[in-house]
Amino acid sequence: MGNNQKAATLRIYVAEHCWACEEAVRLAEEAEQRFAHLNLELIDLAAEGSRNVDDVFSVPTYVLDGRTLSLGNPTPEELFSYIEQALA
Repeated sequence: MGNNQKAATLRIYVAEHCWACEEAVRLAEEAEQRFAHLNLELIDLAAEGSRNVDDVFSVPTYVLDGRTLSLGNPTPEELFSYIEQALA
């Protein structure tokens, strides 16, 4: 693989009180292992000092390169397809 591999940034917003966020964390870990050129930011909105740079209003929310992909958890296939497209 050459040095011209494109990178992408995936921000996944979660919060302590969110029952679906456990799956979001699992998906984040899987995506991070699968895609070497993915910059992953897991942002806990309940944590003091966390930054909501995408004006997210519900959790989990997936934002890829500034574009909201999903409110709630996508299927792994959907998520990985979006990431593959962003890295192409």
